[in-house]
Amino acid sequence: MGIETRVILISPDSEITPGQVKSRILSMISEDASIASSDVRVKETCFGALLEGEQEKIREIADEVRKMDENGIFSKPRGFPIGDPRICRATRKGGPRPGFHQLELEYQLLPKVRKALDKI
Repeated sequence: MGIETRVILISPDSEITPGQVKSRILSMISEDASIASSDVRVKETCFGALLEGEQEKIREIADEVRKMDENGIFSKPRGFPIGDPRICRATRKGGPRPGFHQLELEYQLLPKVRKALDKI
């Protein structure tokens, strides 16, 4: 399996904060030797977190994090690794990152997605 980077998005109407998500991920890494040995990277963001590492472990972590708020935490693959200079705002001389506006739109729609999932 390859390396994967995932975006973990927290619905704006969730009680969970990005800091709590990051703390949960870090505690999973310290508790599980198989995760700790697989070089998992995590970065807190304003929308949630970025998670990077071996695909199988990343998906396992994302599934566990979703249990914090099953209908309010979502994840999807990210096209660039954490810290990639091709999308770094410092390298690009400022401005929004590629894909930021799409992510922002998706983030704003998450309360509606939650409402639909809660009805199921």
